[in-house]
Amino acid sequence: MAWLRYLRVLIVVLGWAAGVLGVAYAINGATQAPAWVRVPVTLAAAPDRAGPVEAHVDGISVPDGWLTGPPPSGTRFYVAGQPSADSELTLAAWGSTRVEQLLARGRWLVGGLGVLVGALALAPLLGAIADGYPFAPGTARRLVVLAVTVAVAGVLAPLLPQIAGFLVLDRTGLAGPAFMATPSVELTPLLVGALILAVAAAFRAGARMADDVRGLV
Repeated sequence: MAWLRYLRVLIVVLGWAAGVLGVAYAINGATQAPAWVRVPVTLAAAPDRAGPVEAHVDGISVPDGWLTGPPPSGTRFYVAGQPSADSELTLAAWGSTRVEQLLARGRWLVGGLGVLVGALALAPLLGAIADGYPFAPGTARRLVVLAVTVAVAGVLAPLLPQIAGFLVLDRTGLAGPAFMATPSVELTPLLVGALILAVAAAFRAGARMADDVRGLV
């Protein structure tokens, strides 16, 4: 299975690229403080209807949630983006801290590192399958690492920008009547992680059976 060996190399290369780019992007954001930081926020009062609504921030009217062109002169924050069904918008605020910038780009940081760890865990498994030894020692353990990585990174990556939104709203004093931050947990990565754990259990059982067969020969 030569194609599996090529796939293994490709996955490792992509993993390192994602890890390096994710870390670099987050560090680049931290160096930009106290410039603009963009974070997700939610309208405190959900609209009565789905679709565009009109957002107001300290006298600044943003029809349909959009702000085109550069920020208004002298403005230290503005709202951009069309609200989704759950009234989520993007708040851009001046005077960011390094923590806010890192958290705002946390999806890329955690996602990139997660891809790297997952690639390094998956590559030996592909190599073992290519060599004809899918139940080689350590295969189940690597799948457990992959499952934990998918679950943790999948939950944490979208959560960090939401935490940044809470910090920005608190710093700018916009929390309350107009906007709020509502951190939420994604369930899909947990389900995928659980599925990979089930596969790991199957590989562990297969490895035991392979050992038993070798003992009888």
